[in-house]
Amino acid sequence: MNGIVHEFSKSDHEFFESENILNKLDKSIREQGYSGCTDLVKLAFACFYTRFLDKPASLVIKGPSGSGKSYALNTALKFIPSEAYEYFSGMSEKALLYNKGLNLKHRYLVIGEAAGLSEGSGRAFLRQLLTEGKVRYATVQSTSEGNVGQELQPLEGPTGLILTTTANALHPEDESRMLSYHLDESPERIREALLKQAAGVKSKPKDLDTGPWFALHRFVGSRPLSVAIPYADKLAKALPDTHFRVLRDFPHILSLISAHALLHQCTRDRDQDGSVIAKFADYEAVYAFVAEPLAYGLDNAVPEQVRFVVEGVQELQGQRGASMDGVSQVKLAEMLGRDPSVISRNVAKAVNQGYLKNLTPGQGRLATLLPGDRQLPRGSVLPHPDELKGLNEMQRTSAISRESLLPEIPF
Repeated sequence: MNGIVHEFSKSDHEFFESENILNKLDKSIREQGYSGCTDLVKLAFACFYTRFLDKPASLVIKGPSGSGKSYALNTALKFIPSEAYEYFSGMSEKALLYNKGLNLKHRYLVIGEAAGLSEGSGRAFLRQLLTEGKVRYATVQSTSEGNVGQELQPLEGPTGLILTTTANALHPEDESRMLSYHLDESPERIREALLKQAAGVKSKPKDLDTGPWFALHRFVGSRPLSVAIPYADKLAKALPDTHFRVLRDFPHILSLISAHALLHQCTRDRDQDGSVIAKFADYEAVYAFVAEPLAYGLDNAVPEQVRFVVEGVQELQGQRGASMDGVSQVKLAEMLGRDPSVISRNVAKAVNQGYLKNLTPGQGRLATLLPGDRQLPRGSVLPHPDELKGLNEMQRTSAISRESLLPEIPF
């Protein structure tokens, strides 16, 4: 993609032909000392491969301070070569436009914390870059001959964005352009992380050999990038048509399916036009780590920690009959056995989304809660792979026998 010719070793080629690269990734992640579910790391990893496509998938990782947002993101970055992204802890409002050496075309912008990204027109420029793939900006320069209008060097995409945040929600215009991943805040996950830390005292993480992973990324970027998804129309018909946001989310899903197919292109057929043909296995892999984030974004599901507090209020309210006095946040924390700060954060989410009512709003005041007007959703957005297979009595894309993608290497 960048014109650089890469050479790959025989062991690299053997790696490229792996039947399930994400399984290899999962193993390597755990050897690095990562505990718990690895879906977030795999999702971020897959997102970076969508940079080669016209519609890169963007991602926001949400969770309280210390919950492992940055750790998960940095773990994914270990497997991605640095030419794939630019990393910033934060930036001022117009930094993207005035940074003359910044190249974001078919690359990712990674921002360590959303709070470090200035509000105002800077956010608007970033939205335009994500949606339109290009930003043009005219300004006024003061010269000896007076003020002169001047256009800055255009910022070109397509560009993907990955950032983390402790906020419950971003600006709606930002949220609608990204997949939202909510970190698990359960006591079980905390306990598992503690046990992993204890085990780490006895044994050090295995050294990571980044060579095959970086070679894989460069191999994908050096090959033709066209992908045919035979079941794309069936998937489109299975998505809800009640929310305009799905029009922005669907290209993310198609890009992730395409990226997974490109990752495994050495074990995929090609059609008569030379496009890699995506298998159902590509959808199954993407479904596993993106079904919940997509459902959260379209309000078809809520994070488990939000459901936890809402059902807790409902239970306490049920114990008190039809009382309209409400349930104190302190009582809720006691019943659920969680730290009050954790409960406060999740209560705020539930109130903002209408699942709870706060009878005592105000800065610094403890909430008194009643069930809200909205019912907790229990739905999904993406069809289960088995459901999609059932819908997919498709006419299989005419495929030619797969030719070896790998040149014979003399040894």
